[in-house]
Parts: sequence; C-alpha cells; structure tokens
Amino acid sequence: MLKDLFVHVCIVITFLFIGGMALRRMPIIDNILQKLILGISTGILGSFLMEFSIHLTPTIIMDFRHVAILLSALYGGYIATFVSVIIICLCRAIFFSGSTISLLISVVMMVCIGTFATFISKLSFSELKKWIYMYLFSLVTLTTGFLYLLGMSKGFYDFMIKYWVISIIAGALIFYCANFIIQSKRIFYEMKKDSTTDFLTGLYNVRYFDSKLNASIKKAKEYSEKLSFLMIDIDHFKMVNDTFGHIVGDEVLRKLGALISSCARSFDIVSRMGGEEFSVLLLNCNHAQALEIAEKIRYAVENHKIKFPNGKEINVTISIGVATYLETTQYPEHLVRQADKALYNAKRTGRNNVCSTWVS
Repeated sequence: MLKDLFVHVCIVITFLFIGGMALRRMPIIDNILQKLILGISTGILGSFLMEFSIHLTPTIIMDFRHVAILLSALYGGYIATFVSVIIICLCRAIFFSGSTISLLISVVMMVCIGTFATFISKLSFSELKKWIYMYLFSLVTLTTGFLYLLGMSKGFYDFMIKYWVISIIAGALIFYCANFIIQSKRIFYEMKKDSTTDFLTGLYNVRYFDSKLNASIKKAKEYSEKLSFLMIDIDHFKMVNDTFGHIVGDEVLRKLGALISSCARSFDIVSRMGGEEFSVLLLNCNHAQALEIAEKIRYAVENHKIKFPNGKEINVTISIGVATYLETTQYPEHLVRQADKALYNAKRTGRNNVCSTWVS
C-alpha cells in the first residue's frame, strides 16, 4: 500500500508543477473559463489516479481521486468542483469495472466530498484551515464508505489506520506544494504588475512606456508605419492640490487616468509619466486621427464632473501636445520631444486645447 500511495502523491505533485507552468498566466482563477479549465484538469487528474488505484477487492478500489476534487474546490469554487466530480464519476462508471453498489457508493462519496469542500471554500478561513477541514471530512467519508462495503474486521481496522497516517502526511505535502506554486505565481504576478503599472492610476508607468516606445519605433521604421504620440498635462493641477488637498488631487489623477484610457483605442498605450502628466502612444495612427483622438480626450475631460463621496464636484481641463512620425517629424526618436514642445505651446496659448508642432 505504501508504494501505491507514494505513486499517487508523486502523480499529484507532478500534476501541480506541470499545471503551474502551463497556467503561469493565470495567477488568480477568477472567471468561468479559468474555473472550467481547472475543473477539467483536476477531473483528468482524478481519473488518471484511478488507473493506479489499490484493489481492496476485485470490485472495490481505493485511490487519491478525492484530492483532485479538494484542489478544484480550494482554488476554483463550485464550478470547478462540479466539473471535476462529473468527470471522475463518469470515468469510474465507464472505464473501471465493479459492482453496482460499489459504483453507487463511490459516486455518493465523491458528491459528498465535493459538496462539503465547496461549502468550506466559501468560508472566510485561511487556505490551510480550509484544506484541513476538507481533507479530514474526505477521510471520514471514505472510511465510512469502505466500512459499509467491506465491514469491520481486524484487517480493515489495521489497514485504515495505516491509510489515515499516510494520507495525512501526503495531504500536508500536497497542500504545501500547491500553496507554494500558487503563492509563487501570485507574487510573480504582483511584481510584474508593479514593474509595469503606476500604483495610483493603474495605467502603465514610465518604465513600461519606454520599452513599448522603443519597440514601436523599431516597428514603425521597419514597416514605414505612422506612429503618433500625445503628451497630456492637467491645467492648474497645483491649484487643485493647494485648494482641495492631495487626497482630492490623487482622486483626480485616478479619475482622469480612467477617462483618458476609455477615450483611447483598446490597443493604444496609455501611461502616467509622473506628476500630472499622462501620455498616449497611438500605434499605426496618422496625424489627423491623432488630433481627433486628442480632441475627444480633451472634450471628455472638460465636460466631466469629478464627484467625491462628500458630494463635492470639481472640473478640470487638460492641454495636449501631438506629434506623428512621418508627418510632423521624419525622426521617430523626436516624437516625445516634439509632443512636449507642442504641449508647451498649448499651455502658452491659453490651455485647454490641442496643439501640434510641425518640425522637419
């Protein structure tokens, strides 16, 4: 038995690490598709574990398929658990011979384990505490089912003692590995996010903007594509901070960041450049289109009232400088500098407007 259960543990841990690598772009399982993928994956895992099951009798098998259900419940909720249970029960009925009663007991046990695990997963416990409750319940359920099928005997009692000891050790190891993989993915995701996004607005930061600008310039040169750039600055933002305070100022930055992003195209690069400055890198966009998008952003900001929980409302305006590779300049490296000059002209000529500077 020890050898068989060791094989089961190795299979589960291998599945966890391979799954962690395959789903490295999914640090948090929070939508239906991801939950379905997890449910199908754990269902396949549970079915695979049955292939290496321990035959207690010619018609009764024991394995770690319940662990697959617990993993689906812990990290995927009821959708993943339901899919996992269905797949495992169908595979048990179709591919593994046995008496009708053993099949029914098996299905009942998996459904009970899945239902309880789903309930526990919704509680506000730590993941460790959830796992302990799920795992102990699954062991009690399995023991009850096998007791019903095999009856109490000295041999059964000794066997179950060994099974419990080995299962508890295996469960602790499996949870440690699963938690390590999940936490590592979450930390990596947060670090990657922090390295590319502005903490206040959620827009891209200067570091990410620089990397995308260099890549976009290279592509524009290679394919002779037009590349436009908007430099945006909030008018009299210092006055907003001085009058209403920095908390209100931060909220203004957040709201304007979201508004600018909503006015840009889905594939454009919207960034916060620092302070009250934003930028939009318009990919494959000519100057006329860039001016149109800039005016759309300016108009949206001018007519947007920024509301606060205390009922206060304020209006702000922005100035925008526009530059386009192959139209306002033949040198893509000059885009940012030229847009900055255009922004200066917009400020100098009254603010709340869009300007472009034509330089050869």
